Amino acid sequence: MRTSLFLPLVAAVFCTADGLLAQTASAAASGYEKPPVLKASEILQPVYLSSPFHRVREDVIPDQGSNHFVIDSDFGLFIAHGNQMLHDRVKEIFALVRLREMSNTQEFAEGVKQAAMAPLQAADHLISDPAETLTSTMQGVGKFLGRVGRGAKQVVTGEERANGQDGMLKAAAGVSSTKRQLCAELGVSPYSTNELLQDELDRVAWVMFAGRMTVKAATMPISGAAGAALSALNTVDTTTQMVYDQSPSDLQALNLSRLRNLGISEDAAKAFLATKAFSPWHQTHFVSSLEKMTGVKGREILLRDATSMCENEADAVFYQQTTLLISHAHIHGIPVDRIALVNGMPVCIGADGGLVVALHWDYAMWSPRSKRFAEAVQAMRVDGAKPSSLIVVLTGVMSPGLRQELEARGFRVQDKLLKGPLN
Repeated sequence: MRTSLFLPLVAAVFCTADGLLAQTASAAASGYEKPPVLKASEILQPVYLSSPFHRVREDVIPDQGSNHFVIDSDFGLFIAHGNQMLHDRVKEIFALVRLREMSNTQEFAEGVKQAAMAPLQAADHLISDPAETLTSTMQGVGKFLGRVGRGAKQVVTGEERANGQDGMLKAAAGVSSTKRQLCAELGVSPYSTNELLQDELDRVAWVMFAGRMTVKAATMPISGAAGAALSALNTVDTTTQMVYDQSPSDLQALNLSRLRNLGISEDAAKAFLATKAFSPWHQTHFVSSLEKMTGVKGREILLRDATSMCENEADAVFYQQTTLLISHAHIHGIPVDRIALVNGMPVCIGADGGLVVALHWDYAMWSPRSKRFAEAVQAMRVDGAKPSSLIVVLTGVMSPGLRQELEARGFRVQDKLLKGPLN
């Protein structure tokens, strides 16, 4: 079957925000669903729900397309805005446990002694890259609300945060390399916005580098629950390994070459790589997903849209995960022929002119806004003709009410295609 993918800029089809909480009292009478409070114990895989080092609080609030989690841990409280961030934060908590355990070993104590004797001239080569605090009320999927029909960039108030260039790292190139090796062993991103993790990685990486410790020697004594959990959660593919192996500048040059090979114009590629909201981690995974869309024409349209719309980490996660979802669908039975702009939005078109709404979306429900956008999708025309099919594909969960309403309108639906931490 040949179909097409209507990109997630129509994500507002399934929005739970924009006044819906105030409309809860009238939701049942109108046939719309009430905004729910989800239960962590019901929706999460056990390894994400709790461990000896953390526990996710039971009430999970879906808002603006993302599930919002509160995590109590040995290292304090963490807030995770979305399923993907929960996945990252839980892995980072296990990594922090292992870093703490490493610091208590005899091997590390010897490394500290060696590091204390390192020449002070090393400070001349330190690289400082301070990060700013992000303040934003609209981000990720939520910022695309109301975009259909406008095609214009929606500005988010708040400060940009520089995620990349080794985050908070203050060390020479050798320490930077050691830090990436350490992250590879722990299975976390060297460009994480988790400042506590960055501080611990910087501290341990400096001791390892200046104390002439190898990563294997430093981490070998570590085992136990945190090590087992990290082993269970880690999936190091070729793309992730690429991030660990390359310096930020080398990684950027490599990604530029990869984009050129895809036929992306020089200006578009360089503008994308200069987007601060995209860390080297997100950039590299985004490019890899584009590469997997073998034979798809117009991929530059998607890249340009990501460049234009991304202003914070949530936006970058949205585009990176959506592009991964599209490439997954393209490989597994929903091939895309081309990407085109329709009414200011990227639309992926298949040979038969069908449409698939592909969304990085944690929880989608039936609401007045979802009805309006579902009707807008139904009214769309591809090359002047009515789409031969309509399919909705989600990374997260579709409510029973939304599923029923869409199926009654002729949509075919599939959720949890990339379920992440969900059961």
